[in-house]
Amino acid sequence: MTDEARTNYVYEFTYSSAPGLREIFQCKYVSPEEALNRFRKILALTESPFDFKIVVSDETMGEESSFQVKGGSIEEMFVKFKVFLETSTGYIFREAIQEHEEHAIEQIGLESLSNYDKMQVIIYASFKHGKFSSLDVTEIYQDSFNEDLPKSTASTYLARMWNNGKGHLERYGNRSGYTYRLRTEAKEVQKEVRRAEELLSSIQMQVKD
Repeated sequence: MTDEARTNYVYEFTYSSAPGLREIFQCKYVSPEEALNRFRKILALTESPFDFKIVVSDETMGEESSFQVKGGSIEEMFVKFKVFLETSTGYIFREAIQEHEEHAIEQIGLESLSNYDKMQVIIYASFKHGKFSSLDVTEIYQDSFNEDLPKSTASTYLARMWNNGKGHLERYGNRSGYTYRLRTEAKEVQKEVRRAEELLSSIQMQVKD
């Protein structure tokens, strides 16, 4: 476990696997999400578990919190345990982060984006395969936003994006005619591609309206 992933929490999950039979599962120093995932795997070995309890201890602060669920389904228990872990540790599960990002995308208006921002959206969403030129960018830009983008402006923006230090673009050719390729093998680029596709879809709906 890396130092970055290590926490100060100790988790103890208790549940009944049969009348009068209690099981205890404990794990240490992992994130709340990892602890819950491990407990889910352990629980899968039991046919009909019930009466769940979780105890979270912070070894640094000397604090302890607990939560008990009696009755209900296993999935309901996991939902309640997740909320408990978020409130007791301050950790935000990745699903919640994704929901927040999706909500933020829905709130983005076309008028809030600069021409440069919109061009980046076009590149990430539309040029996932092969090389492209500034002319290719201007054509899709105009189709997507019903706006003109001069080829010279697209060339300037592409040069800025290529030279921004992120390394998302590769450039080929010379000043008489550059072509570019999006480095879709990079995980960071893949994340931007997904975000741009969602954002472009939302923006195009606004354009049609």
